[in-house]
Amino acid sequence: MSDGVITRSGRVLLARWLHGDALPGLTHCALGDGDASFTDPAQPPVPSSEQTGLRHERVRKMADRHAYLVEDPAGEILANGVAYREASEPTPLLGVFFRFEESEANGFPIKEYGFFGGGVTYAAGVSGSVAMGGIYHVTTNPTGQVLTPGYLYEVWTIPDLYKTNAMQLQLVGVIGL
Repeated sequence: MSDGVITRSGRVLLARWLHGDALPGLTHCALGDGDASFTDPAQPPVPSSEQTGLRHERVRKMADRHAYLVEDPAGEILANGVAYREASEPTPLLGVFFRFEESEANGFPIKEYGFFGGGVTYAAGVSGSVAMGGIYHVTTNPTGQVLTPGYLYEVWTIPDLYKTNAMQLQLVGVIGL
């Protein structure tokens, strides 16, 4: 599996936070099925720090919750092979939790995912925490539900993850501050 990449727009978002700009933090996770260059499931394309979105976004969901974390071998939160537990006080590690139900991320192989923040908005009339169909564009994707994608903070490409029935997918983004 390739490592995730903090994108240039993610670094801009971080700089804006440190500057004191009033922007929301990491608020959304998007899943996609890649593009035509992703032909070998065992050889995902390397994510680029210049990406501002996924190669082919299919679904996006708001975070369930945020929590400060500490590394703990007995912790029940696993991310990238490391165990964590929630902390009651602020720490340099932030966990952002996303849960996709089967009906929200079904019918396509997950080949990429990314974490977004800094002002994501949905197209008019979309309510709830899930946006299906990718980024809205008047000619190329008029059914997309994400009007403003926000800043792509971190992007990952992964070998095809084919889902099975009744599968829930939980992603935890752990950000070291």
